[in-house]
Amino acid sequence: MRMQELVDRYFNQIEVTYTGYVPISDAKSDVATITLEIPFAMIREYQRLKDSRKRLPDGAEFWRETGLLTRLKNSDKVSRHAHFDTTLSDVLDYLGGKCWVDFARMSKDKVKLSVTEVPDFYED
Repeated sequence: MRMQELVDRYFNQIEVTYTGYVPISDAKSDVATITLEIPFAMIREYQRLKDSRKRLPDGAEFWRETGLLTRLKNSDKVSRHAHFDTTLSDVLDYLGGKCWVDFARMSKDKVKLSVTEVPDFYED
């Protein structure tokens, strides 16, 4: 199985649970952030593809290698989640560069993936 097939298999099970902008101390502006619920089975299969024995992968590598950014931008999840204060498409525009990415196990079946834009900071 390739990475694209992995994303295709699980994409309909991925839920966008939050989009928005958050303040970061000493940053030049608020930063874009998104939170997704991802099936843990997708994480296990990703780890098999990478031949990794770690329980959870490197978050930034997972975000980049799965192409979830592009897949989300091109999906109907953008319009389905327009009820958030910040639209998914607006937030995704800022998450193509450097990002902080964290996983948190929610249950035996779900993992929370939080992706936050790395801000520019004011110089001292």
